[in-house]
Amino acid sequence: MRGVAWWAVLSSAVAPVVLVGGWLVSAPLQGPGYDPLTDTISELAGDGAVDPWMMAGAIGTLGVCHLVTALGLRAAGVLGRLSLALGGVAAVLVAFSPVPMSGGSMRHSSSVVVGYAFLAVWPALAAYRRRDRRAWALRPALALPVTVLFMLGALWFADEEWGHGDAGLVERVLTSGQALWPLVVVASCLMPAVARGPAPEPAGESAVEPAVESTAESVEPGPPVTIRDAWHGGWVQAGGMSAKTLVTVHAVVPGPRPFRRVEIQGYDAGPAFRPEDVLRLCRDRGHHDVNLDDPAQVTWVGGDARTWS
Repeated sequence: MRGVAWWAVLSSAVAPVVLVGGWLVSAPLQGPGYDPLTDTISELAGDGAVDPWMMAGAIGTLGVCHLVTALGLRAAGVLGRLSLALGGVAAVLVAFSPVPMSGGSMRHSSSVVVGYAFLAVWPALAAYRRRDRRAWALRPALALPVTVLFMLGALWFADEEWGHGDAGLVERVLTSGQALWPLVVVASCLMPAVARGPAPEPAGESAVEPAVESTAESVEPGPPVTIRDAWHGGWVQAGGMSAKTLVTVHAVVPGPRPFRRVEIQGYDAGPAFRPEDVLRLCRDRGHHDVNLDDPAQVTWVGGDARTWS
């Protein structure tokens, strides 16, 4: 799978089902005194509720699902995965911090606020343009607006809560969206490359995407052509050595953290900071048996596998 572990696929699919199923089952048990439009989800798991363990268990399971998804969603940015995991931890704390029958609970309220904040910002933090550009849900152009919508949703909920409006409805809409977004990201990472196709050419440029097989014997060297460079956002020359082998590791780019740009079958795969990163990029694109010491598979430009600075 492209940068996603199988357990992350399962957990991201379970999360929204568990959350929505929890309140759909718990709400009718409370009787006519509970109104899903105005009363919050927390009241279903609070003191005095009928069978509060059902909603508390659903919220706790949701948090565990977020933790598992964060661990397995390797295609996302590290800060985004950390934020998703912390949001999951906060959800577990919410499950173990029921609201009292009267008054409020500082531990419950703070867990809800912190958890919502982490789950609101994780789409933007997970967006990482230097990685596989074909995971469309990780593109900043989509991930940033999602975070903005979640932030605006918090203001919407506060307005309904303070104005004694439809706070329950608003909370259900927002929490459903936050529970569903990890599944959207996972789905975008798993969609076939054929369905997405290559990136469009910029105006005024002429580009030819080289059709490259995975072995050196099946490809004849040809004149250089231009391909899209996902790292710098510009255009670079491919062909030559890049077209002769499955993987090309370019020379070290100096900086605070030196790296080497990796091409796989003529397409920019992202930065590598060590040999293990090269293997990971290959695995993310379905090449699991790459031998870094085999010159028929890997071309090292500007130094061998021990050159990283």
